[in-house]
Amino acid sequence: MKICCIFNIAPLYREGIYRLMDRDPGLEFDILAGEESTGGIALMDIRSLNGFGGYLHNVYRKGGKLVWQKGALRKAFAKNYDAYILTGNPGIRSNWIIALWARLRGKPVYLWSHGLHGDERGMKLRKNMWYFRLAGHLLLYGERPYRLLLDKGYPAGRMTVIYNSLDYDKQLAIRSRIGDRGFIRNYFGNDLPLLTFVGRLTASKRLDMLLDAMAALGKSGAHCNLVLVGDGPARDQLEKQAGALGLTDRVWFYGETYDDHIIGSFLYYSAACVSPGNVGLTAIHSLTFGTPVVTHANGDKQGPEYEAVTPGVSGSLFAEGDTVSLAEAVRPWLELTQEQREATREACYAVVDGKFNPARQMEILRSVFAAAPK
Repeated sequence: MKICCIFNIAPLYREGIYRLMDRDPGLEFDILAGEESTGGIALMDIRSLNGFGGYLHNVYRKGGKLVWQKGALRKAFAKNYDAYILTGNPGIRSNWIIALWARLRGKPVYLWSHGLHGDERGMKLRKNMWYFRLAGHLLLYGERPYRLLLDKGYPAGRMTVIYNSLDYDKQLAIRSRIGDRGFIRNYFGNDLPLLTFVGRLTASKRLDMLLDAMAALGKSGAHCNLVLVGDGPARDQLEKQAGALGLTDRVWFYGETYDDHIIGSFLYYSAACVSPGNVGLTAIHSLTFGTPVVTHANGDKQGPEYEAVTPGVSGSLFAEGDTVSLAEAVRPWLELTQEQREATREACYAVVDGKFNPARQMEILRSVFAAAPK
């Protein structure tokens, strides 16, 4: 079966699943993607794939919204493909044409998509549902959008939850080589429990809440350290806030890095990875290194990966915007015994091993295409 994959971009973090697709003995994937992106996302060089189908030129509207991929129509129609996988973004107008053309020719179309977030209303909701119905099948990142689409009347038989993943094998190799936590102890001068945040330092991440929660925990005797791995426009204000709260010696503004060994080491030795605004693939990154995730419980404003957080097992969910609730969600992870911490580590590993890894995604893709109309 020959399948044309047209993606908005090929993020570096998805290299694991793309390489498994490329090596699959029963399915032949031609992978095409935009050659540039906005937002500073690191991209994979898909020219190294046997199924490299070419780069596309992404056309962005003012504000950074992708609306067209130059070359996509020509590439899609150039060969007699058996099926198509398209990015599930309804704003990409070239994908509408490809999907319509393919369906008219009896070719199945699969949208790899977030589905619904839950806050769509009016014309936005109608447009999204039209796009989804145009496709033959949805490959969804999470179970929550599956339920939301069911509630809107979308057929269960035309949806499959495929989850999401990082480069799992690479991270397992890093995990096996993690050294001791001496570099953390040397920086802070103590062995207090560590909290970690990984991502851009922006106002929407609500890291001001995390500093306030940390101060409140300290007043109640639950002292801890914090490392912020990333940079961004909120850094100056956060540094001032840390000083005002008397936390300067407890907060490490590490800065931006893409070094997986450094990030993995921080995560491995943390009591929890805390993302007060929202969380996406950072949740999977943290769980892969055995560390629970603390984030808010409002699914309408979350990435689908927050579903990996099972309260009390692989993390905690707190009331969005509530600093007291955030502090209480963090507290139990600071108080674990060594035996409890190891049990938590194994529970976190199990979440990723079960669903959020490229091998599991590849199994799902095989089952989907095995059931595809011939």
